[in-house]
Formats: sequence, C-alpha cells, structure tokens
Amino acid sequence: MQLKRIYDNWDQVRAATGTPSSRNRRVWRDYLRTRPAIAYWGDSWFSTPLYKNLYWNSFSRIDGISLRLGGPGLTASKMCTPALCANYAERLKSREFDLVCVSIGGNDGMVPLAKLFANTGRMDADAAFDRLLNAGVFEGILERYRILLSALSGVGGAFRVVGHGYARLQRIGDPGKVSIKNLGLAAPLIGNVGPWLWPPMKPVLGNKTEAKRFADLLLVQGFRDHVLAAAKREFPSLFTFADFSQVSDADDPAFWYDEIHPTETGFGVLSVGYNAMIRAALPAAKRAAVR
Repeated sequence: MQLKRIYDNWDQVRAATGTPSSRNRRVWRDYLRTRPAIAYWGDSWFSTPLYKNLYWNSFSRIDGISLRLGGPGLTASKMCTPALCANYAERLKSREFDLVCVSIGGNDGMVPLAKLFANTGRMDADAAFDRLLNAGVFEGILERYRILLSALSGVGGAFRVVGHGYARLQRIGDPGKVSIKNLGLAAPLIGNVGPWLWPPMKPVLGNKTEAKRFADLLLVQGFRDHVLAAAKREFPSLFTFADFSQVSDADDPAFWYDEIHPTETGFGVLSVGYNAMIRAALPAAKRAAVR
C-alpha cells in the first residue's frame, strides 16, 4: 500500500488505515515509527486557497503524514464545539496521530468589531482595546480552546497540540490583490480579499496609525496573553504555541499579502519558528523528521 503525505478528509484516512488488525494499519504504524502524523486544523492561515499558506510551508519541511481540517473564514465557535472536538479526539486517538496544529480564534476577534463599536464615537486604541476586554471577547475564545483541549487531552500518551500567535500587522486597510496573473482562472471566483479590521474601526480610531496600534493589541498581544498563554497555563503538558510577535521580517509591508495574511514568503519565514515548536512537541524518535 502506498501512503500519501497529505490527506484531505477523514474518509481518506479511514481507507488508508483500515481496521486495527489489517495490513493497512500495520503499514501505517510501520511508516510512523520515525515519522509524525500531524493534523492541521484551522482557518485561512492553514487553508487559504490563494497561495502557499502556513500549513503548506510548515509541512513541506516535514517527512510524515498530514491531515487538513477546517477552512477559510471559520471561527472557533464553529470549529470547537463539544461534539466535533470529541469526535476528532476519538479519531485522532484511534489513528495514532502524534499532534494537532491549530490555527483557531483570530476570526473570532474580528467578527464582533462592527457590532461592538457601532455608534460609539471616537476613541484611541487603548480605550478600544479596553472595550474589547470588557465585552469578554477573549474569554469567549479561551472557552473554545478549553473545549478543544479538554477533548484532546483524552487522546493521552505523547499526543500534543501546537497553536500560534500573530505577527505585527503593517498593511491596515489593504485588500489582497486578486488577478488572473497571480491566481489563474480561480481569480474571478474569489474576488477581493479584505480588509476586515479597518472598515469597522475607521470611524472609531480615525487613522491607520491608531488602527495599527489597536490591531497589535487585539491580534498580537491580546490573543497571545489572554488566549494562548492562558490555555497553556491550564493545559501545560498538552498545549504550546509559537509566538510570532517578535518576528522582525513582519515589520516590512512586503511581508504581508493583505491586512492580516502574510505573503507566501512571509508564511515561509513563520514556518521556521512554527516547525521548531512542532519538533519540540513530538516524541524524540520523530523529531529528526521536522526541519
């Protein structure tokens, strides 16, 4: 049996692994003795159709098997339901996956902005961030991580979960450029990409300098400190994350494709630090498979 590197859904994994006593399962286990099986579950940073995203750049440097889950625009509230997380935990355990990479929660910080700041009048980035905190936005995302990690803690053994934060945004208000040249025939079907943060916050913050400060408070510092770090404190033996807040390359506007997505090259830069976290989270016998 010829195993694939990339599986797109659970049906493909089920066919590849067979039953616990089958030849397929023996081949699967033998292949994974020194190689990892990793599920990448997330939103557009893992699944954007526009170009080679963080998932692609990360797994292209790993000798193993991957399963892609999620999709562009998905929120933690949709992905991290008790039923779905319990279902995935059982499947990951039965197929002996080593690790889940998660790119979950960034959209949940953006979605409430229009409603939360409707008709509030002008304020600075600090006041806007305080309003976000008082509304419990981060607590809501953290609760979804609790649901996710509580379910995945049942996998047991050396199984781990690796998340990631965000880099400092530079192109507030800029949409992604979509054309036949850079996307081929899919371009007319995709349309423009973004922006997401600038339209609801322009009447509130007034200028892009202040909006950038707010973006960093929301997606970089706030998400890291109030969601990722908090989740790590609650699940220290299961969860870790890559902190991209100090990636200096991100300070160059050319690093970014649009308001919140790096370019293909930018994702390549981030994948180096991300894979370092993946490598450290894997069993010792499989770490050499990750570059």
